[in-house]
Amino acid sequence: MSRPSEASKYPPTEFSLKYAKVLAPDGKLVGPDQVFGEGGKFDKDVEEKTKLAFKVTMKKLEKYNTISECNKEHLKTAKVDQIVECFPNTLLKLLPNTIQKTKWTKKSKDVVDWDVWWEMHGKILTPLQGQAENIGKWWEYTGKTHPGVEEITNSLKRLVTGVLTHPMTIGKVISAYTPKRKKDKPKSIHLVGTDSPEATMIYAGFYTEILSCNPLNPIKLTMVSPSAGNKQLSKDCSPASPMLINDRCKLTAWDGLYHDFWERYILAKKVERPDVVMAIHPRLEGEFWGPTVDLLLDENIKVAFTAFNEEHFKQALERLDYVFAKYVYKGLNPWVSGHVKQTPHDPNMIWASNQYLIVFQGRTVDMKTLTLIEEPTEENLAEAEDEFERLLNETS
Repeated sequence: MSRPSEASKYPPTEFSLKYAKVLAPDGKLVGPDQVFGEGGKFDKDVEEKTKLAFKVTMKKLEKYNTISECNKEHLKTAKVDQIVECFPNTLLKLLPNTIQKTKWTKKSKDVVDWDVWWEMHGKILTPLQGQAENIGKWWEYTGKTHPGVEEITNSLKRLVTGVLTHPMTIGKVISAYTPKRKKDKPKSIHLVGTDSPEATMIYAGFYTEILSCNPLNPIKLTMVSPSAGNKQLSKDCSPASPMLINDRCKLTAWDGLYHDFWERYILAKKVERPDVVMAIHPRLEGEFWGPTVDLLLDENIKVAFTAFNEEHFKQALERLDYVFAKYVYKGLNPWVSGHVKQTPHDPNMIWASNQYLIVFQGRTVDMKTLTLIEEPTEENLAEAEDEFERLLNETS
């Protein structure tokens, strides 16, 4: 018998899976007035069991949420989000379909943060507000103070950013850190160390936000990882048979480590050199990341890594400083998930997907001579131009 996944042990997920048929009898969340009482689907006994299950889940969450000086501000929103996560189909089945069909009404360069993004997505916001009202009707069953429908709506919005932080961060990295290309000329990104979240992004269709960030250029998306979440994709769209998942997006996936992929496919010219290589939350202290990072630095490839909190960000910079990475950007990411979480085994470890972004290319030190690679100053460039002009005049 297979062990339940870590996600299913999370109290809200456990509750949501177990009580979906009570709270959403036809696959859609409804209020308790439609489920219990006269004309309802379930009797008093089921109602009492549901109330008890809510209270047990709240008790589990109280143990889960250890408050400290470091985390008490973050826990205010996290506590509401955890209760909202108890409800099945919270983010609505219409979300993937609506995202795919919603055309951005602003230029990509003007979409700079979630506030602007929400201005374009009223079609999602309206049903989320309806969902918040239904969740609010159940709130007394939790025994917690009702936060108000507006705060429940804000919680749902945070959960939406948790789902879309990956495609938005990836899309904005491509638009900001790859060379400009003529219209309809493709750009190539290789996602390294991918797992279930990135696979879900593909299967649910949320990758279309990557395309919305890059309206002028088709995207070649290559996912390389030995993780379980990447295995099925690597069978469906291997380098030998990439899949056109959208008329503007070609997907390739490979089951293995990136430095092996490079040798087998890029050096052999079976796959193009990427415009940018990206990894979501890489653990750079892991034994497999060293060869990949060295390869990317030696090949002078533009690389983007994200980090889930300040500690993870600092650890990544420490590893990259050690190999003399030359930074293009390092700092906060405007497309961070608004869904902030606490790690049960360490109450002070608060995290959110893609909180920080690090972009680098090449090294600051020549590894053969161990000398500093000097950046040319404007004065040096002017001198070089004068010297070039002089040589031209001498040869003419």
